[in-house]
Amino acid sequence: MYGVTSLRTNATGTYRFVLILGAKVNGIRPSRALQHRIDVAASYAKAHPHVELIATGGQGPDEGMAEARVIKRELMAQGIDATRIHVEETSTSTIENFQQSRSYWHGERGVTIVTNDFHVPRARLIAKLYFQLESDALYAPTPPLAKGKYMIREVLAYVKLLAMYLKN
Repeated sequence: MYGVTSLRTNATGTYRFVLILGAKVNGIRPSRALQHRIDVAASYAKAHPHVELIATGGQGPDEGMAEARVIKRELMAQGIDATRIHVEETSTSTIENFQQSRSYWHGERGVTIVTNDFHVPRARLIAKLYFQLESDALYAPTPPLAKGKYMIREVLAYVKLLAMYLKN
């Protein structure tokens, strides 16, 4: 298995749990970034019927529904059985996505992470540093018009992650 620093480790059905990281919800509809994550996760779940999905993400003040609930609803609309989908709807950050869903994947050696391509390296780093988890990933495309904004946010998130890690 490739380490966290490998360029791209695509998921192959190795891990039992698939962690779908939340993203912005517009009202009760997924943003384009979140819809891409949902679509990639649904396709993967259909190809790997043994995996269980963990939808993560709380409800922001400007969102009409928790991100995790939107993910579950949209996965079910794409034919994924509700019994395969766990919901963690309290997290507000990537670290919390892992922390708050730990009860589902606890005891596993690794997870598959679903997020947009720009976010995969940091999400995998968090899995390794904070939770000692191996991981592979599904790389959802990032909407082109939003890519610049997300890349700037990601750089700032790395700085915050490093500061938090060194503090602990």
